Amino acid sequence: MAETAVPTINPDVSTGGAVDLSRAHFVGIGGVGMLPVAQVCAERGFTVSGSDVRASEGLKELARCGVTVHTGHAAGQVPADATAVVFTHAVGENNPEIVEARRRGIAVVHRSAALSALMAAGRVAVGVLGTHGKTSTAGMLAFLLGSMGQEPSYVVGGDLDVPGSGGYAGKGGIFVAEVDESDRSHIGVRMSVAVLTNIGHDHPENYAAQGDHVDAYEQCVRIGLDVHGTLVLSADDPGCRELASRLALRGDGPRTVTFGLSSSADWRLSEAASSGGRTTAVLCGPGGREFDLVLRVPGVHQLLNAAAAVATLHTLGQECDLAVEQLACFNGVQRRMTLSGEAAGVLVFDSYAHHPDEVSVDLAAARSVVEGDGRVIVVFQPSGQARLDAFGGAFAKALAGCDKVVLTDSPQGVSAGALETLAARINETGGRAWHVVPNRDQAMVSAADEARSGDVVVLMGTGDIVEQGPLLRAALDELAPAAA
Repeated sequence: MAETAVPTINPDVSTGGAVDLSRAHFVGIGGVGMLPVAQVCAERGFTVSGSDVRASEGLKELARCGVTVHTGHAAGQVPADATAVVFTHAVGENNPEIVEARRRGIAVVHRSAALSALMAAGRVAVGVLGTHGKTSTAGMLAFLLGSMGQEPSYVVGGDLDVPGSGGYAGKGGIFVAEVDESDRSHIGVRMSVAVLTNIGHDHPENYAAQGDHVDAYEQCVRIGLDVHGTLVLSADDPGCRELASRLALRGDGPRTVTFGLSSSADWRLSEAASSGGRTTAVLCGPGGREFDLVLRVPGVHQLLNAAAAVATLHTLGQECDLAVEQLACFNGVQRRMTLSGEAAGVLVFDSYAHHPDEVSVDLAAARSVVEGDGRVIVVFQPSGQARLDAFGGAFAKALAGCDKVVLTDSPQGVSAGALETLAARINETGGRAWHVVPNRDQAMVSAADEARSGDVVVLMGTGDIVEQGPLLRAALDELAPAAA
């Protein structure tokens, strides 16, 4: 989940406080974090409306569920009987719908408070947090619990399959939610189980350094995790180890369960491998029980997400043998290195990677799919100038791990000069930034010109790059006869 901005709106209700969502209006309802929350509200029988700057397939699905969706923002779109106006920090204080809600005394509520209120309605609230991997881990948990007949509710910051499938109001007592840390709104979310995949430095607009993140997660756990709750966290990640040490030092921390490659992990992975889109490992749990993990999603990093999911299910009293069996059927969360198509012998994958560490692991996953002398070509769309300013050198080093890079613009507006600077840094690092093409349509043509049968092309970024997939495949198909 990449929604992040410097907070500019003071909510009327603190995260964890009581929220009346019976007539909720969502400003920015199409966002990856907002849409599934609105979906759950609608499926629970609440009256839901919302607005966004543009239409999408996800919003069409909401409309089919009875949600009133507006394109564009206007004061008159706030319902007369609204009980709450829900926002994220991507929305400014001067948004006409926020201004109207203030004028009429309607509660202005951050998404995290709305999510926490929904989670509180379940018997067991599972929050999945972390700098990387939380969407895939939350998606695995939602899929597995559903496959095992638990009928969970869930909010995942990505589609499990079709557009609008990241949110669901199940009839069971378990609620799985991806909890966003980007604007510190994870602090106060109430959880029975907290799953922490890793703690790394990200979102520099809201965090000065790595230590800030650990501080915020410590607050999150101490305030939000139930007194008898469980913290499931990585044994490999330095940030998670620092947090565990802090909690243990005071002697009043929660029960902890660890996972990872480390020999000290309660749930330990070994023999990890990924090849041809098949990812495998042996997972050893408490009491020496061993499970053969088989995933159909590429990337060794996904095994860590799977280990976190199995450890969490064990904490919830679920049958681990069945969970591992069902994991082999999990197709992944959309845009997390998911195959979007094939044309002219070229495989096209979608990646949501927007941090250097994510770029690195997704490129390694792409490399594991390539056979023979096939190459990995990336069309990279930076999330914005601020992220390039903070992580430009690390992005260059990560992108040097593929064979060719095409750099293109994003809806947030990245200048051609900034793209040229990134290209130069990639080349200085030993990579090959072959083209800088600000126009996204032309970037697809450039990538198609470079690709040949046996290659993998990865469309990478959080913006509208995924929407260019059909154009890329069409360009590949047009070039195939000429290449033959």
